[in-house]
Amino acid sequence: MAEQSAAGDTFAAKLRRLFSSVKREDGSEYSKPDVAAAVGVSRGYLYDLLNGKSEPSHAVVVKIAEFFGVDMEYFTNSDRGRELNRQHEILARLGEHNVRQLAARASQLSPERLRSVMEYIDFQASQDNNGPSSG
Repeated sequence: MAEQSAAGDTFAAKLRRLFSSVKREDGSEYSKPDVAAAVGVSRGYLYDLLNGKSEPSHAVVVKIAEFFGVDMEYFTNSDRGRELNRQHEILARLGEHNVRQLAARASQLSPERLRSVMEYIDFQASQDNNGPSSG
């Protein structure tokens, strides 16, 4: 299955990304039945949403956004929505443990050095987006 960018993701892909990136306080993933119950939909309907077989009503999107603690714009294709999706994609890839390690290390840097690190990360990301790198 080809990987899509956050900009062109379907609702289903964005919802799956939330399950991968937003964790319980103990670091475990939310279960589908727990989310369905909290949002007030059947498990079958939630699985249909996750598989792209159904599109949610506005009310369901609001409840899902509230449950996962994301801005409603996360589900849009606006610039802000794409940025929020990109952030959650990074969280899903890194996992909470690595995010905490990065944050702890970054907190030890001066603002200038942190800016330099961010510029390096942006540069590396642009290299990944421009095709295979030679390094």
